[in-house]
Parts: sequence; structure tokens; C-alpha cells
Amino acid sequence: MLKKIRVGIIDDDQTAIDFLSAYIAKTDGLVKAFETVDPQKGLAKVRTGTIDLLIVDMVMTNLTGIELIAQIKGLQQPSRKSRLGMQVIICSGTNKYAAESYHYNVTDYMSKPVEYSRFIEAIDKAKQHWKIRHPMLLRDEQIFLVKVGQQYHQKMVRIDEIIFLEADGMDCTLWFADDRLVVGKPMSYLLEQRLPRDRFVQCHRSFVVNTDYIVDIFNKKIKMRYVSNEVLVGDRKIYKEFSLWEMSNKL
Repeated sequence: MLKKIRVGIIDDDQTAIDFLSAYIAKTDGLVKAFETVDPQKGLAKVRTGTIDLLIVDMVMTNLTGIELIAQIKGLQQPSRKSRLGMQVIICSGTNKYAAESYHYNVTDYMSKPVEYSRFIEAIDKAKQHWKIRHPMLLRDEQIFLVKVGQQYHQKMVRIDEIIFLEADGMDCTLWFADDRLVVGKPMSYLLEQRLPRDRFVQCHRSFVVNTDYIVDIFNKKIKMRYVSNEVLVGDRKIYKEFSLWEMSNKL
């Protein structure tokens, strides 16, 4: 997909939320938009229309899962904020409501406790649903458009051609082999929302690297292929993902 799937979790059991949050964190292409144990607060967040996928429990105090999804049925249609339409996955300790829930076009019904493989199966169903209904909006090739200058000019960027990112306040510079491009978005936004985390890793407060282009790693800097600029490396205790990437790729 062109951007990460924004996931909301509503469950009055914090332990269940913690498990789902961990699954989301380790699944490429997903980002957690919100979590809450209060179904009324969750309903308010869902109504903003800014999430793509809702994972909700069935048995909750004050507002049941069935009551909640009955109120958000209209949000499952494509809109300006949710261009593909929100999908709903049930995660419940009982199958009592399974048949009834499908009247509300839920994507899947997971029974607690949920294994990671079962979670991935449900996510794949959601992706397949979007791909079938909106094939022109989904691309296997990862790209995005960047606004250039003040006039209406958008440049297509191929993600696999980005060598590294450099933060500049609320902007970010994308470095390529023979060019660079300033994006009017923070580096943190691109890392969380647009870039595949299996290749792009933050190594410093001001730098994110595409690991495919790393040539040499030193204590405080990295040499990247095709560019003369050296990327700085911060404290590895802080940038643990980069440290883990180093460890996992050592002979």
C-alpha cells in the first residue's frame, strides 16, 4: 500500500491491548493510531475517520462491540480521510456474537487468546479486501508523491531509491544517488507512516538510513553507497533498532 495501515484498538482489557500492540509493532505496514479501554472514547476517535482498521472487543462495559460497530457502519465506506474505507476486525473471548457481527461487514472474527499467525491471517484478509475493491489505489511498487515548490508540482519518489533521510526541523531531506529533495514533513512521520521498517532504520536523531546502501559502519558514522556525505551514528543504547540490525547481520 502507499501508506501504512492506521490501526485503532478498543478493548476494556489492557492485557489484550498490550498483546495486539506488540503484534502491530512487529508487523511491517502497520502503525497503531490509538488504543483505549473506554469504548465511548474509542467511538469518538473512530468517528474522526482517520483510521483504516479497527480491532474491537465484543464484551465491554457501557458499550458493547456490536453496539459500537452498528454506530460506525457508515465509516466503512471510502471517504476523504479514509480513502479505502475503514475495516473492522473483532477480537473477542467468545464466539457468541460471531454470526451477528457479520451483518455489519466485519473483515474477520478472532478468538482470544490470539496467536501472531492468526493475527497476520486477519491482516492479510484486510489487505486483500482493499486490493480487490480498489486495485488502482494499491501498488506493489512502493512510491509516494512529494510537493515541489509553491506551484502545483509533485514529484514521484521510489522508496527503494532513497539512500538516507536527514532531518531539518519540521522538514526532511531525502538523499538519492544524484539528487536530493526536501519534504515538508518531519523525518519521524516518514519513518512511521511511509517507509518499510525492515530496510529503513533510525541511527541518529537526524538520520534514517536505507540499510541496502550501507557500505561501512564506524563508531560514530556510516559510509553510504553513491553519496559522499557521511551519516552520523548516535548512542546505540538509544537507537536500539539500528544496534539490533548491526547485531543480526554480523558474521
